[in-house]
Amino acid sequence: MSTLNYYLDIRSKRMDGTSQLKVSVNTKAGNFLLAVGIYLQPSQWNSTLHIITNHPQKAFLNSHLTNLMLQAEQLLLFEQQKAGKALSKLKTKKLMESLFCSKQQVKAGEVESVFQQFAKDNSKKQRTREIYGTTWKKIKEFVGRESSSLSFDDIDLKWLRSFNRWLIPQCPAVNARAIHFRNLRAVFNAAIDDDITTNYPFRKFKIEHEKTRKRALSIQQLRELRTMPLKDWQRRYVDCFFLMFYLLGINGIDLLSAKQEQVVDGRLEYRRAKTGTLYSIKLEPEALEIINRYKGKKHLVNFGERYKDYTQFMAKLNNCLKELIPGCTSYYARHSVASIAAELDIPLDTIARMLGHSDPSKKITLIYVDFNQGKVDKANRKIIDYLFSDTAEVKEEE
Repeated sequence: MSTLNYYLDIRSKRMDGTSQLKVSVNTKAGNFLLAVGIYLQPSQWNSTLHIITNHPQKAFLNSHLTNLMLQAEQLLLFEQQKAGKALSKLKTKKLMESLFCSKQQVKAGEVESVFQQFAKDNSKKQRTREIYGTTWKKIKEFVGRESSSLSFDDIDLKWLRSFNRWLIPQCPAVNARAIHFRNLRAVFNAAIDDDITTNYPFRKFKIEHEKTRKRALSIQQLRELRTMPLKDWQRRYVDCFFLMFYLLGINGIDLLSAKQEQVVDGRLEYRRAKTGTLYSIKLEPEALEIINRYKGKKHLVNFGERYKDYTQFMAKLNNCLKELIPGCTSYYARHSVASIAAELDIPLDTIARMLGHSDPSKKITLIYVDFNQGKVDKANRKIIDYLFSDTAEVKEEE
């Protein structure tokens, strides 16, 4: 029977330096090569082991090539037994062309492969990788058993609309569904860049968005939350919420990952995980009191030290807050800082700096050393004083 091996034909190269991967078929009547529709850099092919290496889709492609080779050998054996004699070179070539030269040969499973590539990309933040993984899980649930063979050509406008309808009961919020569709669109764009597909159903599919509702507590709600009788386990979560508030609405991942050594001259200095923005926040007495009460062994505070990752603690924090104030989550700390700052007539420019936003007039990335940090410190002190004040208003300092 004929013997087969994969072979990277480097005799001719494309402009990007890749060459065609071919299958070498050896028959008694002669040999021939067939392209299998895969292009590789020389560094991505191990000619000794006949496998793809150093390629972002190596697992998927090697699995595909192994299955293809197995099908070829089974087909040749079946046809030879059927004919009762060795197959001619012409017959063998026709059989192999029908198998290896199919335009759809690398289509099955390509969507899953690219999603896995995104979910394992270490150049992306951990949370971003997790969200891509979540989107793929939703697609798997929607498609069912056929998800492992889903190709980009299978996804058209009708498919996207159907997926959106299926998502609605699970993700009632329009913006929550939009995240999944943006992730899918990014995967499509990557697949197009890698010449995996030319299909692009997002030309006609509009990803819906809605204005995010304000997620802020009023000053009265904050005062009630601070003074309400709490159980010990609830006090821990409420203290964490107010520490986030006293630290200008610091994000959960930044607070729980902060180390003791990041406190320099009475200021917490860190870069926000989400944006990389540099923060330097003065630790007011109210913040220090909570930090000292929950001082961590490895971190600034011990809130998340017994959990595998920060998301587990944040989930419990949010569940507790929702029981105390319906709808409230940790995000309300950040939004409340901005809302109360505006209520106190703190300039919008200072509020933007407090939150780490771009300069509203110059549209430049925030760098605190280029701004009078004292303005942010005074604004934060003013907000905290307002919280602890019994009066309805706090006069703005001249």
